[in-house]
Amino acid sequence: MSSIRDDLVRAQQAFARPTLELLRRPSGPLVVAVLTCVFAGQRTRVPADRLHSQVHGLLGELALHGHEVPDVPARDLCRGWVARQWLSLAASGEEGEEEYALTSHAQDAVEYVARLSGPRVLLGESRIRTILDTARRCATGARADREWRLQRLEEEIASLSAERDRLLAGGEVEEASDEQMLGEYLNLQDLLSALPGDFLRVSEEVRRLHREIVSDFRAEQRPSGEVLDDYLRRSEEVLTGSLSGRAFAGAVDLVRDEVTSRELHADIATILGHGFAGELPAEQAATLERTMQTLVEGIEVVLEQRRLLSASLRSHVLRHDPLRDRELDDALRACAERLTDWFATTGPRTTLDAGVAAGVSRLDVASLRTRLHDPADDAAPPPLRRHGEDPAGGSSLSDLRRFGGPDFERLREALGNPPEGPAPGTGALFESLPVDLRRPADLMGLLHLAVAGGGADPREARGRAVYATTRPDGVVHRFAGPDLPLPAPRPEPHEPHEPHEEFDHPA
Repeated sequence: MSSIRDDLVRAQQAFARPTLELLRRPSGPLVVAVLTCVFAGQRTRVPADRLHSQVHGLLGELALHGHEVPDVPARDLCRGWVARQWLSLAASGEEGEEEYALTSHAQDAVEYVARLSGPRVLLGESRIRTILDTARRCATGARADREWRLQRLEEEIASLSAERDRLLAGGEVEEASDEQMLGEYLNLQDLLSALPGDFLRVSEEVRRLHREIVSDFRAEQRPSGEVLDDYLRRSEEVLTGSLSGRAFAGAVDLVRDEVTSRELHADIATILGHGFAGELPAEQAATLERTMQTLVEGIEVVLEQRRLLSASLRSHVLRHDPLRDRELDDALRACAERLTDWFATTGPRTTLDAGVAAGVSRLDVASLRTRLHDPADDAAPPPLRRHGEDPAGGSSLSDLRRFGGPDFERLREALGNPPEGPAPGTGALFESLPVDLRRPADLMGLLHLAVAGGGADPREARGRAVYATTRPDGVVHRFAGPDLPLPAPRPEPHEPHEPHEEFDHPA
């Protein structure tokens, strides 16, 4: 019997795992909700930039509804989840785009929350039958007794034969009720929900093996052949030495067996054809229907990790030259020692032959930096020149107005007194203005007044005109624009005329 100290140690180790650390944190519900929303719909990988945008949007939506959210950029938040082993970040594809994926720890936490928040049959006929069937298979495999196994087979054959004879004799075929089917479905769902976590654990184990094998190659403490033998042995143990590995191997056998795959697909279609399936949420029904696809995707994740591992090892074996690496290490070490002594006795701008620094007569390198740090670049800039003794000349108001906007007051006067001639337009009017009123700004002001104040329509312009403008500094610019008609001058108001009355004077 284990002591309380052993139980405490096991409990502490369990609570230190990333899964329970996620569930115990005050922000655990928020993290689980965000991960569930982002990786919904059988989505296993999300590009890094897209995940950052989605997390930012989800946190903003929660903040609008009054929920407390961390005041941290989404990118830093996701990188923190990677550090806590809730997310994995790796390059994928030929372009090396970074993608996030759930780890097995986060997957377990998401599934645990889903099981607690959804309907769950704690004890039912389906669960009892599953326990009995599993116990019977375990007992059959544990007892190597020929007679005992034959007896059990005879019992199963007799039971199946009796059921067949009953049906052949016209016995009634009863359909399971909706309640029974729901219990069976929940039991099946509980079993299927464990598969993604199992696949992720196998994938992470392969990734860990990858890091260790590559580290052994680089350490050069063992022969390459011994490292490869160790890789083959440990990769085989990954698939046979753990429950997750054996589950993966069983899934591979299931997918490869076409007969079993077709039977599973047909059984799932039959389940979804029962009346109880109409009460299932659409997402749960779709998840059950995609059971085979889920198995294939989980297997592909593990196989992809194995392919990456094999490719890395093959590349390392083909390109790795231990002798050349050792010579390079020796040369770099000697160079560092010589340069340390040389820096202690020399000053700036002192040159040294690279071969002498490295302790070799000739260096076989493709390129070498020719520009190094120059201490003279760190000199302080020259002091700023004082301008207090050379004040800038003052400017008058008229000088400032010359560089300002349109002179609308004078332009309105010009519009009220157009030049003489048959129907003059804005082109003739602008040409008749004095030089100080023919600036580019005044041209814009004149056209504005002609349209806004005079009602001229640019679409009814009589033609095009060339406007020669003169800037205050004397530079002339010419603009081509519409020659707008000028508004008719308004008549000046007159004094009201009083009628003249004549009176007859008496004689």
